[in-house]
Amino acid sequence: MRRLLFNRRQCILLIFYSFCIGFFFGLSYWQLIIGQHCLSILSESHIHQTSSFYSHFQYRTMQTCYNDQSKIFLTIAVLSSYERLNDYLPAILETWALTTTAEIEIIIFVEENSSGNEDYLDKLFSTLSSNIQSCLFIVKLKHVENSYPPQKKSFYAMKFLHTFYQQRTSWILRLDDNAYVNIQQLLPWLKSIDHRQALYIGQGGTGRRNGPAVHFPLGKYFCMGGSGIILSQQTLLQLGPWLDHCYTNELLTNHEDVELGRCILTHVEIDCTNAYDSKVLFYHHYGPQYSFGKDFTPAIISHAFILHPIKTRMIFRQLYKFSLRQNQKQQQTNLSDWKLSNNRNYVTLLNNRELDLVRDIHIQLIDARWKIYIETIIQSYLERLQKNWYHRSSNWTVINGKAIFGYHRVRPKHGLELIIEILLNVRSVHISPVQLLTVRKRIYIRQQFLNKNRIDFREITNLNNESQLNLIVVSNNKDDALLRFVQNFQFEILHHLNQQNFFTLTILYFSQTNSSIINSIEQLSVRYPSTIHLSIINSTQHQYNRGLGRQLASEYFTTDQLLFFLDVDLLFTRQALINTRQLMIHLSSVSSCSIYFPIIYSVFSNMFNESYHHRNHVEKDEGLFSIYGFGNVAVRKGDLDRIGGWEINNHEWGNEDVNLFQRFVNQSAECSIFRSVEPGLRHYYHKKMCQGIQNLNRQKMCFDAEANLLGSQVTMMNYIFENELI
Repeated sequence: MRRLLFNRRQCILLIFYSFCIGFFFGLSYWQLIIGQHCLSILSESHIHQTSSFYSHFQYRTMQTCYNDQSKIFLTIAVLSSYERLNDYLPAILETWALTTTAEIEIIIFVEENSSGNEDYLDKLFSTLSSNIQSCLFIVKLKHVENSYPPQKKSFYAMKFLHTFYQQRTSWILRLDDNAYVNIQQLLPWLKSIDHRQALYIGQGGTGRRNGPAVHFPLGKYFCMGGSGIILSQQTLLQLGPWLDHCYTNELLTNHEDVELGRCILTHVEIDCTNAYDSKVLFYHHYGPQYSFGKDFTPAIISHAFILHPIKTRMIFRQLYKFSLRQNQKQQQTNLSDWKLSNNRNYVTLLNNRELDLVRDIHIQLIDARWKIYIETIIQSYLERLQKNWYHRSSNWTVINGKAIFGYHRVRPKHGLELIIEILLNVRSVHISPVQLLTVRKRIYIRQQFLNKNRIDFREITNLNNESQLNLIVVSNNKDDALLRFVQNFQFEILHHLNQQNFFTLTILYFSQTNSSIINSIEQLSVRYPSTIHLSIINSTQHQYNRGLGRQLASEYFTTDQLLFFLDVDLLFTRQALINTRQLMIHLSSVSSCSIYFPIIYSVFSNMFNESYHHRNHVEKDEGLFSIYGFGNVAVRKGDLDRIGGWEINNHEWGNEDVNLFQRFVNQSAECSIFRSVEPGLRHYYHKKMCQGIQNLNRQKMCFDAEANLLGSQVTMMNYIFENELI
């Protein structure tokens, strides 16, 4: 009995061990023979799946939506709903979508679930025109329902764009489905603007006059959603991380365009452009009729980028056919004439600044002569308005008025055009009690370039060709740079007898002890007593101050003499000095006050590229022209005295040259400022002493100025990649 039980146990153990051996052998065989094949299939499937971004969207243009790695110039985001798709999607597909190109992508955003049948979408996308070159697809936004205003849909659409398109697209156009887009005009216009700047473009709004408050700061605008909102890539990058926060915590109204504008204003710190022609370019028609030809006139259609609202499919088609005819006419017109007739270059004037929407949104101070010109025009307008109201026995009279903002543009065929917004304070005359009101008016001014019947000219006869150009340089603790400067002057001027009578060099040197450079310059001044002048300031009594040094040096000259202040780190060619002298002679003969701020070539550091070597000609990767540098200036002594001379109390880095430029700008009603690129003036890199600057703003300016000249973008990128810094 025991033997039988033992044999049974042995049999069970044998079966168990055989099973284990067979299991491990089979597992190893599967991994070696079969597992590798399955793994490769999974990997290929996974790669194929992750590379197909567009396959997630059921409704799309199959022939154009395939490359999700391509760079897109413009992404058009259309807010719609299943309820409206049946009417507006066919209208879009058979009109303006046909004018798009491969660099454009169209995304239709709808709610997550449809209340009806989607068969019409299957039929529509199965019969799409092959002429649509852009990728177009429909995105169903999760957790979004169909509601108006589409607040949640708008924010979720922006979140989608930020997630998937922040690095793919240059521009976003957020659009309503009942808007018509003039792609042929919009695309070139956008390409003239830098998408790397934070821009928020559209028709600016502040809310309805008698409607509920939108709680926007005074003077700030949101872009009205119906007629299109354009965001640059930079704006999308900065806005994206704040969308959830804005939607959850910062909503004050039900209007999605207002709240999107509030989010951008709060976190990107920009508001919608309020340009004069934004109402023309982003056109919104206020009913009650919306007919083609009567309400949407040819003049309106020709100038608009976007037209809104388009009520019927028929009007979509009429607009499309009109655009086709316009394009055919333009192709038949002479190209040069067409460019002249369409050269619209509006510039916004905001108080004392001007904003050019075509020139990369560049802000600069407005010339003081504009102020006097505009004030004179406004005064004439107010006087004429008072007379008109008086003769018409009006119940109101004008108290005063002032310009709020305005625009100007130059049209080569017509001249200068001004559009000025005026704020009038008016008072009742025959009404009791007396009432006071504020009224806005807009006036248009056109000034032709010349009289058609005759051309005015004036011959310059009082040229003083004997005038000297007196170079002035101030130095402290830069003996090597000063020696190089003096040797440069010696080589370019002193070695040429025919130039010695036209140029002088005055050196003002801050020194604590005698140095070898002083002895060298003194020997040179003995040899050329009428050309080289050296003045030494004891720096123990007067702390180094470039503005003070330049002012003291200028005191050696009389009112009519020409001065040319130069940095000690500058090198110049003889021709550059001749150019400057002749220019100042001509400017002085035609203007009672003239200043020349040359735009010089600043050489990069060789810190990251040892192959740099100094040349006498300009190379694009070895330096740049310093547009914002004002330290080198040619001016007549009397004109310098007119504005009070150099700032002498500035003991830190920078600002004395900007201060001088600013004061000449403020005097520009009498003084003419001239700027021009001069390749013969070259500023060589030197490390700036930024650490000891107390003023934080100036310290930041100093570091920025130094960093700007470390090297070209190409050089810096090569250095970063070669050294694996990222």
